[in-house]
Amino acid sequence: MIATRRKILVADDEDAIQRVVARGLGTRAYELLQAKDGREALELACERAPDLIVLDIHMPQKSGWEVLRELRGNFKTRSIPIIMLTNQKAVKDRVNGLELGADDYIGKPFSIEELKARVAGVLRRTQLDLCSNPLTRLPGSPAIEAEVCRRIEAALPFAFLYCDIDHFKPYNDLYGYARGDEVIQETAYILLESLEKTETLGAFVGHIGGDDFVVVTRPDDAPPMAQAITSLFDERRARFFNAEDFQRGYIETKNRQDIAQRFPLLTLSVGIATTQNRSLRHYAKVVEIAAEMKHFLKSDPARRLSRFAFDRRRDS
Repeated sequence: MIATRRKILVADDEDAIQRVVARGLGTRAYELLQAKDGREALELACERAPDLIVLDIHMPQKSGWEVLRELRGNFKTRSIPIIMLTNQKAVKDRVNGLELGADDYIGKPFSIEELKARVAGVLRRTQLDLCSNPLTRLPGSPAIEAEVCRRIEAALPFAFLYCDIDHFKPYNDLYGYARGDEVIQETAYILLESLEKTETLGAFVGHIGGDDFVVVTRPDDAPPMAQAITSLFDERRARFFNAEDFQRGYIETKNRQDIAQRFPLLTLSVGIATTQNRSLRHYAKVVEIAAEMKHFLKSDPARRLSRFAFDRRRDS
């Protein structure tokens, strides 16, 4: 995967502040996005998915407080780290910002050195704290295993949904890694949005890596959750293809033997392991069962829609 610069959104209506930030962060390491009011900041945050937001409190259209609340309430933006710009003496503003979900603050006036240090520090802490995948910002494999083990140790019933994008490699070969990354990001959004659509509480969403994702939830919530995920993916997959490929229902590219071959459009396979019928006491066993169900779905060469399958077996 080609490395890309970190995107930083700077939301401040003062031209002087924008110039200072541009001097401090306008390097090869960062791509700067600029917003002059709160409404524009929200639009850019949703459209461009920045890696970090530097957000002023006092702005036209919407205040920094309003923007912060909306960002933290939106499934697409709630995990983006935010640094608030405040007056050096406004202790109350700093406290309010941290309570509302800001990750750090910088008092005005500030030095370029402090700005660089705080931005680098927040990005570093965010990466380490979440053990996250840098593309989706979802928790990675260590956090997924820890979540499942926590539920096992607490004797909590759970369902483990193993989600895998079908035919992703030929798609990547034909459309390129940048388009492939967009598919990965949209899939992450679909999983998070499905939580909201089904009003699922206490669920966990993780990104193992590549085109593999995991949802851990209660057994009763798994059927509507799986239905929402597969339906949303099929509804949105048209945006992944050019009109000609989507209309004819397949893509054509070279296979692993370097021979031209037709491949179906992208679909999602969701294999599900649950504690309803079985005693699952080891993380590796949970993954093994869910993977078996996923491979069962992938074994159907005629399938053209996303599907999910539960492990219905019982302990002997």
